[in-house]
Amino acid sequence: MSRAREAVDERRAAVAALGKDLSRRARSRCELCGEGGSLSVVEPGPVPEAPDVARALLLCARCAGLCATPAARPLPADEGLRFLATSIWAELPIAQALAVRLCRRVPAAWAREALDGLYLEPEIEALTDGVEPPPAD
Repeated sequence: MSRAREAVDERRAAVAALGKDLSRRARSRCELCGEGGSLSVVEPGPVPEAPDVARALLLCARCAGLCATPAARPLPADEGLRFLATSIWAELPIAQALAVRLCRRVPAAWAREALDGLYLEPEIEALTDGVEPPPAD
């Protein structure tokens, strides 16, 4: 096996190991929409060098699929995504950043209205742009 392949497998194992802590934190529910059932660990970008529970989320298949959709493609303006209007106020920074990132891609009036009154701390705004947040003082 090549060294690169080993590194990828090691990272996957390390990310999967976060599942127990994430499941406890999320109470076995999707951290964006609140659905139960089959959940997976997702690291929304930017991906840290070492897997970190603070930079990973436990997501259902629908929300994980939204994350996998190319950023340049708008999301459907359907009512099934209205949960994002609530998720943009999440207490968990990475969940809030991902919800904002996804909500910005929904071409619906409710999404624009939800984002209009939102203020984001600079470190969370950096995460919504997919860049490493500035160091905390």
